[in-house]
Amino acid sequence: MDIKRNKMGVITFLSPDFALVDENMSLLDKEIKHCMEAGEHRLVIDLNLVPYIDSKGLESLVDYYNLTRKGGGSIKVFNPNPLCNEILEITGMTKYFDIYFDLETAARSFL
Repeated sequence: MDIKRNKMGVITFLSPDFALVDENMSLLDKEIKHCMEAGEHRLVIDLNLVPYIDSKGLESLVDYYNLTRKGGGSIKVFNPNPLCNEILEITGMTKYFDIYFDLETAARSFL
């Protein structure tokens, strides 16, 4: 389990390669905390390699959303697989997160 981290200007891209479920969330929590401490408040979370999101994962995503908003930024979701996209839609998470399937569009959404 790993999280790739890339920066493009003021935008940080995080790409976890594991399910966003209760037992795994501490890994992403640590990475988000690191971003916040570094002043990185504009985040794109790439869900391409995330096979599943459970209720703890959804709760954490909302917590991250609130945290970045307090810092003057936001979180965008990029390229969720069909199951994760359906989970985000059914649970109403689309009211918190803009979902993009094109990386350039996701990056430009911060302008």
